Amino acid sequence: MKLLYILASFPLAAFAALNGHCTGSEATGEWGSKGICIRTGTCTGAGGAYKTGACPSDPADVKCCLIGRGPSIGTNPCGGASWCDWTSNTCSGSRLTGYCPGGSNYKCCQI
Repeated sequence: MKLLYILASFPLAAFAALNGHCTGSEATGEWGSKGICIRTGTCTGAGGAYKTGACPSDPADVKCCLIGRGPSIGTNPCGGASWCDWTSNTCSGSRLTGYCPGGSNYKCCQI
C-alpha cells in the first residue's frame, strides 16, 4: 500500500505516441498546439518542418512536425491559406480530409 502511495506521489512523464500530440519540453507555442509526432520522412514528404525534443520516448526518427505553420508556413497543404491541425482546435474555414499525415483527427484547415 505504501508503494502505491509513493508511486502516486510522483507525476508521470508525458509520453508522445506516433501520430499523437507533441508533448515534450520543446513542444512550445504552435509546436505544442498544432504539431504531430510523425516520422521525419513523412513530415518532409508533406512539406513540413520538424523539431527534436517534443516527442519524448518515441523512436529517433519520430519528431514533432508542423505543416503549413511556423517554419513551413508557405507549404499550404490543401491550397490557399492552409495548414494541418488537430480537429479539436478551432478552424475558421473548412476542414479537408486527405491532405495531412496522421489519423482522422488531424486534418487540413483552409481559410
